[in-house]
Amino acid sequence: MNVYRMRRAAALTVSISTLLVPFMSIVPAIIAGKGVTEAWWTPTSFVLILGAAIVMLIAAVPESGRSHALFRSAVVLAAANLAALMLWFPAWTHLDYTGFGSPPVWSANTVVLPAVALATLVPIRWAAAYTVVGLGMLAVAQQRAGFGGHGADAYFNQMMTASLMAVFLAMLGTAMGIARAVDATRAVVLTESVAAAASAARVEERRRLDVVLRDKVIAVLRDIAPGTPDDRHQRQARAVLDELDGADVDPLAAGMVTPSDAVVHLREAVIAFGDHLLVSVEATDDAADLPVSVVDAVGAALVEAVGNSVVHAGPRASTAVVGLISEAGVRVRVVDDGCGFDPDRIAPDRSGIVLGIQQRMDLLPGGSAVVDAAPLDGTMVSLEWSRQ
Repeated sequence: MNVYRMRRAAALTVSISTLLVPFMSIVPAIIAGKGVTEAWWTPTSFVLILGAAIVMLIAAVPESGRSHALFRSAVVLAAANLAALMLWFPAWTHLDYTGFGSPPVWSANTVVLPAVALATLVPIRWAAAYTVVGLGMLAVAQQRAGFGGHGADAYFNQMMTASLMAVFLAMLGTAMGIARAVDATRAVVLTESVAAAASAARVEERRRLDVVLRDKVIAVLRDIAPGTPDDRHQRQARAVLDELDGADVDPLAAGMVTPSDAVVHLREAVIAFGDHLLVSVEATDDAADLPVSVVDAVGAALVEAVGNSVVHAGPRASTAVVGLISEAGVRVRVVDDGCGFDPDRIAPDRSGIVLGIQQRMDLLPGGSAVVDAAPLDGTMVSLEWSRQ
């Protein structure tokens, strides 16, 4: 996305500049150099270059277009500039230019513009190659028209232009590299977010099935006596089977979660990563029911924290999870003795710490998350929710 925005911005800038430059600064030079070229060259070069600029402008207008259309229009504009310069040589009348400033090759101020668009679409070396070819042809034309073909004044002038363009192309290449890196990171963030959501969904479904099996299936089986079940037992069995399939789940009826169910939910969130993890999540006797949003948020953040520990702590690291549900709220700690990291150097677009843990808990009223870590000194993630 960021790469396309850079390409579109470059195409818009190049096309609009190409359309405006001839009418702002080049027309006086054309008038002063009248007679240096045949009459047909000026309108022909105008049609070639301005027509190609219009094509690029049309390709760059859509905000959600495709890069290959911009690439084709950039190639067309570059070819139009080179074609106009090549046509200048047969159109030259061999008269010397006697005016002031650069010789009247009006495309001198547009020939390098396609390189800016090309630098966002192709490797920098190709944009640089076009710049060298275009400025080389321009130098030959200027030397012949302005200096009678003698000396190297025009060549030195274009070498200076090429050096300035090299700096600009290098900066543009760096900016494009950053844009590509941001786009790649964004793709990773989306993938990680989807994986975390899928993991949380699996944990939630496992918790729901555990509750149904423990509280309802066993209860129905205990109530059934030997022989043919009566209608009441059959209805109860069908209801439980529907609930196992998820067909009888009423989201509005699940506004609160008991402390015991919350303990199961948090434990399952950790155990899903493997039996090698140390888990201790308990509820006090005075613990009250918890809102579903709290259990879901703390569970999702816990999944993210444990997942980060398993992936990044190191193969020899140990991870422990300690949690307590009480009347005051919920408190969970995820601790490992792994390689650690510097929390101050976390990129703001990293989904694991920033989005998956801190922002998720910050959005929960009464929730908070603290990440305490240091390089080579392990990591501790604290998740807390307090009743308000």
